[in-house]
Amino acid sequence: MKLQNSIQRLALATCLLLALAWNARAVVSLGIDQLEKSNFAALQGKRVGLVTNPSGADSKGRSAISVLFHGSGFQLVKLFGPEHGIDGKTEAGKNISNGRDPLTGLPVYALYNTAQGNFRHPTPQMFSGLDAVVYDVQDLGARSYTFISTLGYVMDEAAKDNIEVIVLDRPNPLGGVRIEGPRLEPSAQSFVGLYDIPYVYGLTPGELAQWINAKYLAKPCKLTVITMTGWTRNMVWEDTGLHWVPTSPNIPTIEAARGYTATGFLGEIGIESGIGSPVPFQIVAGTGWDGRELASRFNALHIPGIHASSYTYRTTKGRWAGAAYSGAYLKIDPRNSGNLTILSFHAIEILEHTVRKFSAFAHTSADQKSMFDKVTGNPALRRQLIAGRTANEIARSWDSGVARWAEERLPYLLYSGNPANRSPSPTPAAPTVREAAAMTP
Repeated sequence: MKLQNSIQRLALATCLLLALAWNARAVVSLGIDQLEKSNFAALQGKRVGLVTNPSGADSKGRSAISVLFHGSGFQLVKLFGPEHGIDGKTEAGKNISNGRDPLTGLPVYALYNTAQGNFRHPTPQMFSGLDAVVYDVQDLGARSYTFISTLGYVMDEAAKDNIEVIVLDRPNPLGGVRIEGPRLEPSAQSFVGLYDIPYVYGLTPGELAQWINAKYLAKPCKLTVITMTGWTRNMVWEDTGLHWVPTSPNIPTIEAARGYTATGFLGEIGIESGIGSPVPFQIVAGTGWDGRELASRFNALHIPGIHASSYTYRTTKGRWAGAAYSGAYLKIDPRNSGNLTILSFHAIEILEHTVRKFSAFAHTSADQKSMFDKVTGNPALRRQLIAGRTANEIARSWDSGVARWAEERLPYLLYSGNPANRSPSPTPAAPTVREAAAMTP
């Protein structure tokens, strides 16, 4: 018995130390932290559903499922998981199964593709018996990452069923100032691009929910946003003191989250971006490519906060697991980086000038071209690339939409900072790949 008590005390002490270590540097109190501090005031007397995954953790590392399940004055009755599943382990695009949560025994519904059909939009039956749906999922700040589409669909169904939506707010890992990239053309609307906003939109999930409610939904829902404290618009993730919890299998780190914005378009047309390597979404690579030359050409562009170096690896995932790739690793300074969305277009331009017989769209299938259009949100961009427009010219073509968004988003901002700032766009003086090639020794 004494031995058992000693083991229990040691386990308790270990848990306390881990909790203290997790929260030692946090300067931001998340929406879920604020909900806990209020003794769950917004949930009292309600039957609640929860949309979450492992990224929905409080600043001490406790899962939203555990926090709400052990809360008092309300009843957590259903769980919902976005793409990648409620455990965050399912690979992109793969079916997810409904089931029961092993820790709580609660039913789990997949808000994505299942063997029984596509349930990206909740059904009335899923929300039956609920008074409120809580949304607590960490976003990336890029339009094509599907969690924000799930948020919109949840709000849409909740409005139809007269159910309240409560968003537990979280930081935008790219910060609340950076806005860049093309806006959505209606012809390209899909689950990977649902809203007419720039690719990098500079809002938190709670701020975006307010915009969705006002501008996207035909019938607004009853919306409550539990805001953070300590977060300001100029903060990047490293400023928050929070630990990054993987949002999906290929976003294990905050560096991968930033890289998704910089290289995410490339994978849609078969260019390796480091998936299956230790640094996913931070690589531009191919079989037999000269990584040193690619890195040199990236560096010759003099993009602020971006430094490239040669990199080789063998992928551990996908159809070509074990294949060797070489290319350029892109190190991104989170506080001083130039336009991230343009990097995919610079990469295509560099490859067409340095890799023998490379053509971005010559060997892509119709499905790949369609997916590239959906993820970028604008089919005109692919046509511009095929026509030989430079990356800088393409980026300047979306500047007017970004400028409009800088004004359009103002009524929905919840946090202080300078919302008028936008991430640097290329100027006419910025070197093109052709000009940079001439500068490269």
